[in-house]
Amino acid sequence: MQPQNPFPLRGVIGVVANSPDEIDLASAKGLQCVEIRADLLLDCGMALNELLSVIGKAKAADLATLFTLRHPTHGGKFGGNEDERVAINRRALSAGADIIDLEWNTDASAAMLAENVPMVLSYHDFTGMPDDSQLNSLTGEMCATRPTAIKIVPTASTTADAARMLRWSNSATPAEVVRIGFAMGESGSCSRILTTAFGAPITYASFGEAVAPGQVAIAELLNIYRVPELNQHTSVTAVAGDSSTAMETVVRLNEEYQAESRNIVAVNFAGASVEDLNRYRTDLRIETIHST
Repeated sequence: MQPQNPFPLRGVIGVVANSPDEIDLASAKGLQCVEIRADLLLDCGMALNELLSVIGKAKAADLATLFTLRHPTHGGKFGGNEDERVAINRRALSAGADIIDLEWNTDASAAMLAENVPMVLSYHDFTGMPDDSQLNSLTGEMCATRPTAIKIVPTASTTADAARMLRWSNSATPAEVVRIGFAMGESGSCSRILTTAFGAPITYASFGEAVAPGQVAIAELLNIYRVPELNQHTSVTAVAGDSSTAMETVVRLNEEYQAESRNIVAVNFAGASVEDLNRYRTDLRIETIHST
């Protein structure tokens, strides 16, 4: 079922994980939205009232806000119990957060879903990748709870894995729950770059060190790959190879495409062979392959 209200986040979402000053960085970079990683800010010693004031700072800067108090089993650092997580998420929404993120099959997500609040219901797998049958089953179970959006982020070890998550993101219909999907790991970095061109509303990037495996630097997403400009009609130039030459090729090609106002993006597919890229040429909308 389609959410009642439009999804509030789009483009590159900046992860505020270290300091409220990162709100200013988000504004300076022209972002539309931020994720406040509450668990990481609390772990840095920030008091709860100060944390909630960060939401107000984001709203004052006209930034849509995703509030995430991540559970340790999904890579987070919140040390409290589920009742505490529910209480803090309620306070975050009261403070002005547009939407919260809670993990599939946790007590906190069940409690907040029962209150029909705006939620990204998320699932992370830091060790593997579901096959198509498992992915479809998980999607059905998560959508049945009627969140605002579902986010599925497993770990890729091959180009096939990255292609699977882009195909999954791209297969949602307008009448269905919003899908946010890409893959972690080095082989999944290409899916982080391309996911908004394949139907996902957002992709994540940190202002400092990456907070998840394979996360791409925010400057690269904005300046090299022009992620805010990518769309369902964007074609891909696939650059094979793991050397510095591959990245130099990516930068050069994207500069050319930007100068020529072409709706195409060059992306390095780490660990992929030309044979791999030819196999997924249609799934990945690959127009040209470069080998370095």
